Formats: sequence, C-alpha cells, structure tokens
Amino acid sequence: MKTQSPLKISIQRLKLFEVARTTVAVAIACIFFFYPATVCFKIIFDPSLRNGGISAYTVAQFPKVSDRFRKWAVAYTSSQRAEKVDLSNCAATEWPIFGSVFYLLAAEEIQRIVLDRHDPDADKIRLAIKNASEAAIEVVVDPKTASWVKQKWGESYLSKENVFYRMLLIMGLSSYENVTADSKYRLLLKSQAESLAAELDAAPYHVLDDYPGECYPSDVLWAVAAILRSDRILGSDHSHLKDGLIKAFLARSLTKEGLPAYAVDKNTGFPTAVARGCANSGILIFASELNAEIAQQWYGKHEKYFWQENRWIRGFREFTRDHSGEWRDVDTGPIIGGYGSVASLFGIGAARTVGRMDHSVPLTMEVFALSWPSPFGLLIPSFLSYVGTGAECLGDVAVVFLMTRPIASEYFVSFDGSIPLIVWIALGFYVAGGALILVDQWFYWVKILQRKRRE
Repeated sequence: MKTQSPLKISIQRLKLFEVARTTVAVAIACIFFFYPATVCFKIIFDPSLRNGGISAYTVAQFPKVSDRFRKWAVAYTSSQRAEKVDLSNCAATEWPIFGSVFYLLAAEEIQRIVLDRHDPDADKIRLAIKNASEAAIEVVVDPKTASWVKQKWGESYLSKENVFYRMLLIMGLSSYENVTADSKYRLLLKSQAESLAAELDAAPYHVLDDYPGECYPSDVLWAVAAILRSDRILGSDHSHLKDGLIKAFLARSLTKEGLPAYAVDKNTGFPTAVARGCANSGILIFASELNAEIAQQWYGKHEKYFWQENRWIRGFREFTRDHSGEWRDVDTGPIIGGYGSVASLFGIGAARTVGRMDHSVPLTMEVFALSWPSPFGLLIPSFLSYVGTGAECLGDVAVVFLMTRPIASEYFVSFDGSIPLIVWIALGFYVAGGALILVDQWFYWVKILQRKRRE
C-alpha cells in the first residue's frame, strides 16, 4: 500500500489553506462590502423612492424579512420568554407586540403593490405575507405577550386604559383582517375598539394612561387612528373621536413650540414633559389620518424646531437647540451630534405621510447607507434590536414599516436630488473595503506564485 510522505501531506494542507483563505476573503468582500455598496447604489437612484413610492429593493426583500420574522414569531409564541422578561426592560416587553404590528402594517402596503401582479415574484411575496401574518397575529393575541401589562394593570388590562397595548391589539387585528380577509378575530376587534373608544370619549380631555401615571399623547393619537381603521372593517363610526382629541390637544397639550408634549397629565391634559423628536416623528405617522391640515402644521413646527441639516447629514434632533440637558432612553435611541436616531428613523414615516419627499428620501438613503445592508438583513439595526429585545429581525421590520407609510396628504414636496455626503462616504467605504480585500488577496497570490517559481 502506497502512502504519502508527511512533506507532501503538509504541502497539500497548505494549498487547501491558501484556497480556503482566499475563498473566505472574497466571500467577506462580496457579502459585507460589495453587496451593501450595490444596495446603496440602488436606493440612491431608485425612481420609485424619489417619486414618493416604496423602493423596489424594499419590495423585493420583503419575502426574506417575512421569513426571518415568521421564524422568530413562531419561536417566541412557543417559548416562555414573554412571562420572564423584567418589567423594567421596556424594549423586551413592548417590542414583540410593537414589531408584530409593524410587520402587519407593512404587509398591508406591500400587498397592495403586488395585488394586481401575477408573476412568480408577486406570488412569492403573497405567500410570505400569508405565512408571516399568521405568525404575527399569534404574537399579538397571545395572553403571554401581555404578561408585562397584566402586572401593571391586573385583570382589567383589557378593559381599563392600558392605551399602548390595546392600541396595538386593535391596529394589529385590523391589519391582519385586511391582509388575510380572515375574520376569526372580529369579535375581539369589535370589543376592544368599542370599549377603548368609549373610555377615550368619556375621559375629560380624551387621553388615558399607557401605564399607571404615564400618559403619552402619541400613543393616544395612534389609538384613535387604530379605532378609525377598525371602523372600516366593523362598519362603525367613531369619527367624532378625532375631532375631540385634536381639539383637546390644541387647547391643552401643546408645548411652547406648538407641538404635542412627549407626556401629559391625563387629569388636566397639560404637558408634564417637553416636546421631543421621537414623539413628534411618531405622532405624525398617523396624525394625517385624523386631521391632514393639523398634521401639516405640526410637521412644519417639527421641521422648524427639530430638523437639522448640513452638507454631511440630515435628520431630526431629539431635543430643541435651546433645551438644557440631554438624556437617552429606550425611546430616543442613540443621540449623536444632537441627531436622534429614533426621531430620524421615525421621521421617514412622518415625512412620507405628509408628502415631504425632500425629507423622507435623504433620510431613507442615510438609513440604508448607515445600516450596513447584507443578505442577512440590515446588520446595525439587527444588532441593536437583538441587544434590546433578543430578536434581530425586529430592527428590519421597523425599518420596512417606516419606509412603506403611504402618503396621506394632498401636499407634496418633491426630492430636490441633493444627497447627503454621508451617503457617498458610506458607499465609498463599502467599495473601498471590498476592493482592499481583493487587492490584498491579489498580492497574496502573487507572492505564492513567485515563491513556487523559485522552488
């Protein structure tokens, strides 16, 4: 029996190592550098995005987002995680239902785009939406998901205040039925919409607490928007709620900037906190569905006091320039140079709904450029989501939700074509990073070949 010498075996292993090293390096260059560069290039020159539509890339990637979300949702509902999360961990308690409703709202808009298409890609999107929506609604309605609000409100969590959770429940149930045409949760939707509407109507200033002693106008406005959306399914009419709420806000809940406060006292309707970028951007995502004219006015003030731009970057501040002191919490996200990450991210949805493409388009470009796109999702939002909630997919879902908000205003400001330099810098970084890896491998193999010739 013929055996190879140890020297030959070592040489073969060395060759395998050399090939493997280069293979891994090229894969890294393609996946983590050239791929994001390609995505950035597509977003920068996407005609749909520039004209107020949803980017083709977002639509094409939705099946992947849906599949990642579905796998997480199935695992989440089958685990006991929701019952074990510390009440002080707001991200881990709130974001499972928040993210699931975001998914359903995004699915509604994506499904509208492919509604009249009959091609393999459209079929793939519809199937992905169907499967993921079934998983999403299970998270929304599962009593385990509500474990943290049960601890705060007790057995009355479905019948007394608890605005944040019940708003998401109503909004999620409405979106699910719109997406799937399945009415199996109709009774739950009807009971929650009618009971919360009655409570808001009876409240002195039409606001209620999210949690005991915590009242946030943005969540109340979202709740009224959710109830109005349910009206279209139930055939009911709660349109008077929007008029009462807007009137109460204008009379009592505005700050010196003329914007709804981040928090108010439910008993007086008066602010207990300043206006903040994250709350302004959040409230404006649905404000147009209540009153388009007021939404335009609020957006104008949001722009005046919170918009910040230079040739490098654009976005919304978390606090006004004259605000003394600055803090970070789960709502603000990271704040860099005054720019609020959540204020700017949610600002995409706010700007889209009021027809401000001059803001939403560059913000979208910046988000993609700075999120490090990959075939596995947006790496930076995924990482932040995983750290905060244990679910990496919810970062991608939030981004897609914001980038699919429909224009709800007759007012429209076109994108002027100017692109923040940070977008070009990020694009250059991705291209240069990939190129450097390939150049390094080129010289690596030149040295190997030179050595072999000498041998």
